[in-house]
Amino acid sequence: MKDKMPGLTPRLFIIVLFLVPLNCYFLLQMELVRYTFPTWIVPLSNVIFILALVMCVNHLVRLIAPSLALRHGELLVLYVVLSITTTMTAGDLLQAVLSVLGYAFWFATPENEFQELFIRHLPGWLTVSDELALRAYYMGDSSLYLLHNLKVWLPVVLAWLLLFMVLAFNFLCLNTILRRQWTQNERLTYPIAQLALEMTSSTSSFFGNKRMWTGLSIAAGIGLINGLSVLFPQIPFAPVKRTYFTVTEGPLKFLADDDNLIRLSLYPFAIGILFLMPLDILFSTVFFCGFKRIELMLGRIWGWNSLARFPFQQEQVLGGFLGLCLFLIWTGKEHFKGVVKSAFEQDGDVDDAEEPVPYRTAVWGLLAGLVFLAFLLRKAGMTFWVACTFGILFLMAPTIMTRLRAEAGVFTCFGYSPRAMLSTWIGTRRLGPQNLTAMVVCFFNSEYRPQQMPHQLEGFKISDQANLSHRRMFVAILVATVLGVLVSFWIQLHLYYKYGAASGYFGPWALGHGQRWFGWLKSWIYYPTNTDWLGVIFMGVGFSMMMVLAYLRSRIFWLPLHPLGFLIAGGGELPGDLLLPLIICTGAKWLILKHGGIRSYRQAAPFFLGLVLGDFLTGSIWSLLSIVLNTKTYEFYP
Repeated sequence: MKDKMPGLTPRLFIIVLFLVPLNCYFLLQMELVRYTFPTWIVPLSNVIFILALVMCVNHLVRLIAPSLALRHGELLVLYVVLSITTTMTAGDLLQAVLSVLGYAFWFATPENEFQELFIRHLPGWLTVSDELALRAYYMGDSSLYLLHNLKVWLPVVLAWLLLFMVLAFNFLCLNTILRRQWTQNERLTYPIAQLALEMTSSTSSFFGNKRMWTGLSIAAGIGLINGLSVLFPQIPFAPVKRTYFTVTEGPLKFLADDDNLIRLSLYPFAIGILFLMPLDILFSTVFFCGFKRIELMLGRIWGWNSLARFPFQQEQVLGGFLGLCLFLIWTGKEHFKGVVKSAFEQDGDVDDAEEPVPYRTAVWGLLAGLVFLAFLLRKAGMTFWVACTFGILFLMAPTIMTRLRAEAGVFTCFGYSPRAMLSTWIGTRRLGPQNLTAMVVCFFNSEYRPQQMPHQLEGFKISDQANLSHRRMFVAILVATVLGVLVSFWIQLHLYYKYGAASGYFGPWALGHGQRWFGWLKSWIYYPTNTDWLGVIFMGVGFSMMMVLAYLRSRIFWLPLHPLGFLIAGGGELPGDLLLPLIICTGAKWLILKHGGIRSYRQAAPFFLGLVLGDFLTGSIWSLLSIVLNTKTYEFYP
């Protein structure tokens, strides 16, 4: 067996320390100041851009001093580390968290009644109430590095670092348990990791492939033209970004969502990524998108649309999440039995020498991590049973998203929330203001677009492909999590104290998350609800649909309907903004496989990867120019 390549080497760590703050600043400028969101899609466009730049520099270094050039494994570890740190900095994670920490204290007024409703329930160790520190934070023209500000923020930042490290450790333990079943036994393809693997491979002919350069040229050309069109309006604009059409009547209403909008887009990167999705999942997603519109049409015909939220897509997806979790446990039951046996018996017969950590460590670590997370949530204000339930439910969404990423390459969000599930099951009245307030502070992930757990498992897949040590990758991911949390808080606080979170320099989300979450909290307390039985019923519908599809899939091998298509069609941008690219890729992949077979598919794949790379590179360049020139430029997504 070949010796494993090193992971996070000292020289790579120095490069990471240099790149992570720059990357964080770039992201915050894009997502907080402007309106481009690199963290809404994967692979992360900013990480691909940085990787391409590092590879260009590395090529020059190899020509001058070959011994100093980064090796293949180091480039891939850099990709994983930057992906983790980017995820921690994302708008739905630490940007959203920071928006909430001082909002209620600063914006409390007699009119909004924050003081009377919930401020007494806010956990002091996770929030900031100091008036002097908050004044400088929201007004600006100050400095984070004043001793008073540092004393106020340092304990809070360290508390959040502890929370996110517990979550990261739980994810790593769970990924250790899942890795062999999904990667080796089921042989999932991990489409999202393919671009980085192709770019960095020393044996691949990726950059010598004419089809790749054709795809790259098309996407880059569109990005160049649209960028110039923003600066010089007389130049025509290529209509690839999302466009909305309102339809209130007629046959086209069938194509509209529940908000009467038809959404069209032709993002080159979306076409490129979706082409890598397995054909049965592509077809199933299109099928269930049509099924969803039939539900809406029948609801309008029979008057069911008078029911708020009909056809209860979020509830159906939540039920589908539960069903898929049970199905995945059942399909991997033999593997999981071996893992549990290794954890509880000395003579377990499962070989875990190549795993990130021994199965005994992973199982007991996960259990200890869940207990510790429940303790922290209890300290944040949740009652014991709510803290335990919330912690387990929170683990479910990343697990399902990891499966979706590993098998289907899904790169958009789902409207999942442990709080929504608990509110549906037992109602906000029984949860009470204290639990609801703790959930508002400890939501951890606002829209579940950026996810740390899928990046971790993709990192282990990359370790397999590049002959890297899983255990060193485990350590690298933990180091990246620490860096991501600390650097994200540092850069954000630096910018907020300099410019002021409420000064108007930043976009709407500097305050928007706090305004939204505490607005919801106020509404939940003012208008408490009991068990949402309609929501529970439709969760049962989603659960039943998932179980039926999973059973049929396991019994009828030729069935084209895949259970994941039901989930993908129920939430995120794919059934809406990206439906047209989804249909295009379904047709293109079917034609290629039908008339040319797997060989033609492999020959076509570099073209579609080129679309992704070209769109990401030109989009990132325009974003960088926007920061450097301090002017509006082309925003390639959304």
